[in-house]
Amino acid sequence: MCHTEIPPGQSAPKVNTEEVVVPLAGGEELPCLLATGKEAGPGVLVVPDVHGRSPFYEHLTGLLADQGYTALLADFFFRQGPLSEPGKEAAFARRGQLDETQSVADLDQALDWLKEKSGSEITGIIGFCMGGTFVLDLASTRKDIAGVAYYGFPVPQAQLKQPPPHPMDIVSDLSGPVLAFWGDQDETVGMDHANKYVELASEANPQFESEIIPGLAHGFLGSADLDDASDAGGATWARTLNFFKEHVK
Repeated sequence: MCHTEIPPGQSAPKVNTEEVVVPLAGGEELPCLLATGKEAGPGVLVVPDVHGRSPFYEHLTGLLADQGYTALLADFFFRQGPLSEPGKEAAFARRGQLDETQSVADLDQALDWLKEKSGSEITGIIGFCMGGTFVLDLASTRKDIAGVAYYGFPVPQAQLKQPPPHPMDIVSDLSGPVLAFWGDQDETVGMDHANKYVELASEANPQFESEIIPGLAHGFLGSADLDDASDAGGATWARTLNFFKEHVK
């Protein structure tokens, strides 16, 4: 489920990286990794999954910087601290301590910070799994972002102690360019929820796009060849880059 390691065979982009903090309301600071290429272009915020910041997302942040974006990877688990040990069990135990509505508010402020730093008219955001849920939430509350959501939860899991807003409940407010991906074997999200969300989002927002990829399950990008457009998962990455090229200004 989800991803922590760089897909096999992927070469590391040569970009500049630095550790930064985004000031939050109340005096807290959101730690982030900032990556830029030869030129500091428009901003794209990267929102990881239940494992938080990992080599996989650091790699994706670098790939975006190599494409000319000012890419910012947010560590929204900063209040809970690092994982006690690797693995899904520890990741889910830490998530149980997370106020996900607060996480959405933190990311909202990170978008403001990135927009000011990069001078973007439209700022990009890309999220995965629970991060994809946060992207769908923010796309229903902001009008100045272009969002890509990989296997987000239109209806977050019932067992969450402090869930975020349900994207399905606020889909009528969805606006701006939004691109959403799911695999049709995604039992984690539930394809009944994904299909219903696609139906409602398409009615609410003419700029909403989606793709449900045959044969792929949850977390499919973690095993994809990102450089191969003939790979079903890799093709979604190519589409993501084209989406940002078109909409992030």
